[in-house]
Amino acid sequence: MLRQQRLNKLVNRASEKPLCIAHRGASGHKLENTLEAFAYAASLHAEMWEIDVRLTLDGVCVVSHDDNLMHTAGIDADISAMTFAELQTHQLFNGERVPTFEQVLALAVETGCGLYIELKGEGAGVEILRILEQQPAHNIDIGIGSFIPEWVAELNNIDCPYPLSVLVRVGDCPFEQAEKAKADMIHLCWERASDTPHEFLTPELINKAQSLNLPIVIWHEERPAEIEKLLTMPVIGICSDLPELITGYRPDDSNPIELVLHRGANDVAPENTKISAEIGYRMGAKVIELDLNTSSDGELMVIHDLTADRTTNLQGPIESLSCEQLNQCDAGSWFAPSFSQQNVSRFSDFLDLAKQYDGELYVELKQADVDQVIQQARASNALSRCFFWSFNNEYIEQISQRYPDAKLMKRRQDFVSLDTLIEAGKPTIIEYDYLIDDLNEFSQCRDAGIKVMLRYPGQDIEKWVELIGLQPDSVNIDHPFAFARAYEQWLRTEQGLKLEQTA
Repeated sequence: MLRQQRLNKLVNRASEKPLCIAHRGASGHKLENTLEAFAYAASLHAEMWEIDVRLTLDGVCVVSHDDNLMHTAGIDADISAMTFAELQTHQLFNGERVPTFEQVLALAVETGCGLYIELKGEGAGVEILRILEQQPAHNIDIGIGSFIPEWVAELNNIDCPYPLSVLVRVGDCPFEQAEKAKADMIHLCWERASDTPHEFLTPELINKAQSLNLPIVIWHEERPAEIEKLLTMPVIGICSDLPELITGYRPDDSNPIELVLHRGANDVAPENTKISAEIGYRMGAKVIELDLNTSSDGELMVIHDLTADRTTNLQGPIESLSCEQLNQCDAGSWFAPSFSQQNVSRFSDFLDLAKQYDGELYVELKQADVDQVIQQARASNALSRCFFWSFNNEYIEQISQRYPDAKLMKRRQDFVSLDTLIEAGKPTIIEYDYLIDDLNEFSQCRDAGIKVMLRYPGQDIEKWVELIGLQPDSVNIDHPFAFARAYEQWLRTEQGLKLEQTA
């Protein structure tokens, strides 16, 4: 009975959208099956973590996909042949030790993330149940599964109180495997079956699974197009090495607000770095905001401050440092040690990135030559992907006078009236600050053929729901995952109101 209740809870949570199950944690970003990978998955708003468990020689349950440590530590040694004390003498590539199940469980409870546990070693399932009996995790979802049906059936036979899953390889019949395992769910591991494995989720397969009350969990998927297909299907969970592809923002046609991420996804990655931009684009941003300064050898570099002191391991003004120095510096450790490989990139690198993700750039000129900025954008065939702004009014005037085809942004707060702003030179976009400006002018902007961008740096969900209701064309934000949750809440409310009106 308890197991069915927990299964029903999982199914209900996935009724609007499949759950995001971070595969071995956020393993596309951090070393798999480590506390760091699981914590980062939580910051990317994964609902559950897929973890692999096995036993040491003396029966301690640890979290590792492989028995051998070569992949995660560069050591040719097997976990099953070592005592836990011996295992702890080996350091993983990220500086951690192989975590115990208890450590991962404690982190899951702390962050509120569920655990989707794959049994990799014989006897691990029984030990998992013993630990969970001693350390109940009532506030999180837990599921247990394996490729080996007999291991799953063993837990069923001892009255496991958690939903059980059988993992199904390409070529195996999911229903035969489920019957052998006495499983409650089927987990289809078909990521390598084709370039479009969602096509194997035929109506016949889905209907049969539903008739047998077997919810479907999906393989780990990192192809955006496949994820978009899977999100429309009646599955309860999708695994991914890149959780942001699932947990990110998806605008509805009724209010298709574009996301502009201030210095990239700066709440989960170091600002103005390529990884911050990549995560931003993957989680649904249309535009990445960046800042330009110029190196000593005349290269346009993406960094906010006029000096390197705050966000790199270098010292001094950007104009005194070469492109090579900035390209090779550490621009990420200040945010977290695992980002030490991030550096200060060139503007041209971000132009290429925008094209790769079919995105755009909001370019703020801090200390840069206007002609050089526009020429680089043109040389990359990306001028149409950019809009520009600067605190330096001379830069704005130069762009306006020399490059009428370049898109400009202006801030409403810098002008006494909207008419004065437009008379000074009509921009493509006007930014409104949610606290300072008159938010009742949006329709006037649109009548003038100008887009509205709303700036809100906070992460208050209720405030965002209110601001989303104003229907700006875009939002300039620092907390994209908070916005995505607020948007979903706003959308549910709107859909509920429409249902009431038509009832």
